[in-house]
Amino acid sequence: MIPNGDDAEWLRSRGWWWAFAFALAIVLIAALRDYLGWIVFGIFLYYVARPISSRLHQRGLSSGTSAAVTLVLVVLPFVGVLFVIVSLAIIQIATLEVTDFDAVLERLFPGVDTDELPTTDADLYPFAEDLATDPRLSIVAQWLSGLVGRFLTASYLLFVTFLFAFFLVRDEHRIGRWLRTEIIGEKPNVTTYIRKVDKGLQSVFFGYTLTILAIALLAGVIYTGLNVIAPAGLEIPQVLLLAIVTGLASVIPLVGRNIVYASIVGYLALTAVRTDPTGLWFPVAFYAVMGVFFDGVIRTYVRPTLSGRMFPTGLVLFAYILGPPIFGWYGIFLGPVIMVVTVVFVQHQLPRLLHGDQRSPGTSGYSDQGSENQ
Repeated sequence: MIPNGDDAEWLRSRGWWWAFAFALAIVLIAALRDYLGWIVFGIFLYYVARPISSRLHQRGLSSGTSAAVTLVLVVLPFVGVLFVIVSLAIIQIATLEVTDFDAVLERLFPGVDTDELPTTDADLYPFAEDLATDPRLSIVAQWLSGLVGRFLTASYLLFVTFLFAFFLVRDEHRIGRWLRTEIIGEKPNVTTYIRKVDKGLQSVFFGYTLTILAIALLAGVIYTGLNVIAPAGLEIPQVLLLAIVTGLASVIPLVGRNIVYASIVGYLALTAVRTDPTGLWFPVAFYAVMGVFFDGVIRTYVRPTLSGRMFPTGLVLFAYILGPPIFGWYGIFLGPVIMVVTVVFVQHQLPRLLHGDQRSPGTSGYSDQGSENQ
């Protein structure tokens, strides 16, 4: 059928708008391409903060106040923990006495003659002059300058990410109402799919935060227990600090906790070699407990249980493991997003496409209850 004049005009008008929308989408994708990781991280913060913000809103606080309080209660503690860790490290280094510093150097670098280090003003000035003319100093200065630049850039992007999460938490009802009325319309199937994706992301991301807290708590208990049986002089130092570091290191995929374990094992082994070699059994026992047993429990039970109750544990595990190698650092967040969107589609929409309305959504083999029992 050949369209009449009015229909042709309508098609031309609609076509120009679709072309403009396509061009606008290309511009936005090109502009925000380098910030995809921070956007995904902001979505992660939104899902972590939303349950707390909702409860505060139910208690009478406005949406803006509850969102602001939630960011203070959820986001700032992470920043505070990092600040405390850095501060404690600086304080510990600053309060080391000369004899302690010599002992650390002797333990970590047995070949270093600590007597050659400058200890008086007369020795310090020539040492400083030689250091200033050393060409390696300029390389170090450039490295530090680049490090400061990257730190300032990351701080700015982190601030913008916090703002993004704040507006998502504050305006979630307004955004949802706009999507339902202006974009989705009378399409209950699409609405059901989006709600299930939203519920899945809430389960995965909020549970992931609980996983970090659980790992830190369990690591602190085990470190304390190991110190009870440790030989004299081989106790694990700064148990609380290392437990927090162990929990936060879980954010780094694949090798995060192993770096912490290897550092502790190296310290304990060097201490045992320098003091009493018969105590070498303790670093071996430490790695057997933490690197094999504890890490196996975390990977097999704690992380999948807390981070993915709605989905098969294997899928959640692969989402976290494969996300970072494929997408980069933000794959730890983007991997679960893709997993949730895909699994919910396979569970609830693919049967409709294959069988029409003969099967109702949600009757696929990967049910929520089944995934919880795995």
